[in-house]
Amino acid sequence: MTYTRTAGRLWMRLISYQVLDQYMEFRDETNRSLAKKAGISPATISHLRSGARNSCRPATARKIAFALQVLPESLFMPEVTTESGARSLARSGPGTAVGNPPRKTAA
Repeated sequence: MTYTRTAGRLWMRLISYQVLDQYMEFRDETNRSLAKKAGISPATISHLRSGARNSCRPATARKIAFALQVLPESLFMPEVTTESGARSLARSGPGTAVGNPPRKTAA
């Protein structure tokens, strides 16, 4: 009996748009100033901050966190989009399939 991992795409889900807003206020950042520091579009920041979007790519999450001088885990949690398009929170730990439990296949 062997296990296979389900293919999927990794996204970073914003823990809370209110948390992003609070970090931005603490650092005295506007959508435009944070976007410039992070090297991303002001629209991306605006959508995340307003709650219109709740996820982004891992590289974008790292850029936002770096610009705010916080760890990415303070703002985002990983999730996986499966082949069907459904999203699930990523699980961490040794031997854990990211996002989905292992499936049994015939040996």
